[in-house]
Amino acid sequence: MLLNQVFKGLNDWWRYLLGIALVISGYFLGQIPMTVVLYYKISNDPNYGLEELESFQKNMNFEALGINKNFGFLLLILMFVIAVITLWLVVKQLHIKKMEDLVTPNRPVNINKIVFGFGLWMILSLILELINYWIDPTSYVFRGSGGAFVVLLLISLIFLPIQTSFEELFFRGYIMQGLYFFSKNIWIAVLISSVLFGLIHGMNPEVEKYGFWTMQTYYIAAGLFLAIITVMDDGLELALGVHAATNIFGAVFLTYEGSVLQTDSLFSTTVINPWDMLFGFILSAALFMYICYKKYGWRSVTLLSSDYADATNNITNEL
Repeated sequence: MLLNQVFKGLNDWWRYLLGIALVISGYFLGQIPMTVVLYYKISNDPNYGLEELESFQKNMNFEALGINKNFGFLLLILMFVIAVITLWLVVKQLHIKKMEDLVTPNRPVNINKIVFGFGLWMILSLILELINYWIDPTSYVFRGSGGAFVVLLLISLIFLPIQTSFEELFFRGYIMQGLYFFSKNIWIAVLISSVLFGLIHGMNPEVEKYGFWTMQTYYIAAGLFLAIITVMDDGLELALGVHAATNIFGAVFLTYEGSVLQTDSLFSTTVINPWDMLFGFILSAALFMYICYKKYGWRSVTLLSSDYADATNNITNEL
């Protein structure tokens, strides 16, 4: 079982503390290229100063500093390249495990499930947005940007999955498995990893725009959904697909004021109600889980908990 992969390798508490610290350091190290570009812009262009920089930190709009949106988007993604490399080194060298242990108890990784999760969530997202458009079409603005959109599409398809995969591997893989190792309870691992997922997104511009507790409710709900489908499916593949679909949809098709993804998307919307967004997300998540329950024959929560308890007891007794 997926969470029982944690019993492989070395799992001392200090290894997890050190591993988390190293991954966070890798994340900040990956911000150096963006920091250099911002410093150069502020230092060499008299039209931009600290006021513009403070505004950028609130809305992450690179155009406010005269920086091409696609180039800025790429700079944002680059920080996750260093982070995922650091995570790989932590898993391999510090815990003496394989990266695949964070994804599946089976070999190889099921690419078909990643594709299915991506496709199904993208379809559900499009349907939900079409409903919103039907309710209020005046709030949507078409911004077809030709060549800039093509570049955005390529960046999103090639590089954005690096960012989403890092978050899944770190929170639903590394963190959730570590929490399970010390708690021996899958639901404690699911809940705490989801809360941490919400808190780490607390610096996003959406929080400034719509309020901390409002957005934390949404982030934690998203974390719970991704964690639950990971446990129910006994693998990270579906969550990898869903997370990639979420961010690619937000970057390529639709953005809104306050979004962390300020791109040349096909559409923008001027009206966002975060509580309506949360309600739509819950409906989509419930439908997604129901379809996967039927397609993959998921076991009930009670049976799953019992299976984990039995398997974990057997492993710990052997150890």
